[in-house]
Amino acid sequence: MAGATNLGSVATLSGNPQNILIGSFSGIGYLDFAKALTPLAFVSLAIQVVWLWCLYPEVRSLRPYLKVELPRYHIFKPLLAKSLLITTGLLGAFLLGIPTAEATLVAAGLLLVTRRLKPERILQKVDWDLLLMFCGLFILTEGVQKLGALESFARFVHDPLSILGVTVLLSNLVSNVPAVLLLHHLIPHPSMQTWLLLAAASTLAGNLTLLGSVANLIVAEAVAKKGYRLTFGEHLRFGLPLTVVTLALTYFWIF
Repeated sequence: MAGATNLGSVATLSGNPQNILIGSFSGIGYLDFAKALTPLAFVSLAIQVVWLWCLYPEVRSLRPYLKVELPRYHIFKPLLAKSLLITTGLLGAFLLGIPTAEATLVAAGLLLVTRRLKPERILQKVDWDLLLMFCGLFILTEGVQKLGALESFARFVHDPLSILGVTVLLSNLVSNVPAVLLLHHLIPHPSMQTWLLLAAASTLAGNLTLLGSVANLIVAEAVAKKGYRLTFGEHLRFGLPLTVVTLALTYFWIF
C-alpha cells in the first residue's frame, strides 16, 4: 500500500503535495503533466506487483488473503451529491488551469459548509500529529534556506543525472515535500523536462526508505494499530530495488 501510494501519485499534479508545488512553480498544465507521467505511474505499479510476487511467496496464492466484513454505512444522499459535485468542479478547475492549491482550498472550505453535519465531527478526524510533523518540516526547510546550508549542493544540480541524485538524497533526509521546496531554488534554468524529473524523482524516492515519504509513515502507523510492524529494514528490503528500477525508468522515460 505504501509503495503503490507513492507510485500512483506520480501520475497527476494533484497526486501529492510535491506535485502541487511543482505545478505552481513551473506553470505546467494539468493535462500536460498527466500525459507525461501517467504512463510512467502505470508501468511502475506493474513493476511493484512483479517485485511483490517475487519477494513474498504468500502473494502468489490465489486464495483470499483476508476475510473482511465491510461495515454498513448510512449514506447522507444530499451530502454525497454535494461531495460529488464539488469533486467534479475541482477536477474541472484543474483542467482549466486554475492554481491547484487555491482550487483545493476552496473545495475543502465548501465541503465544511453544511447544516447536516457538524464541522467538529470532521475536524476530530484530522490527523493533527501528521500536520504538526509537516509544520516542523516546513520550519526546518525555511531555516535551512535562511542559513544557506544548501549552497554547497548548488554545484551538483547542473544536469539531469545530478538533479536526480540530489533529489533522492534530500527526499530521504528531509522527506520529499521539503526537498522540492529546497531544490526548486537551486535548479538553473529549469525546463519542463527538469520539472517533470524533479516531480517524479522526489515521489519515487519516497519508496527507498521508511522515512522517505509521509505516506510510508502513515501506513506504518496504521498497521501498527492492527498489530503489525513495518520496520525500517523490511521496508528497505522492499523499497531499495523498486526505487532503483523505477528511477532508472524515469530518467530514460523523460530524457
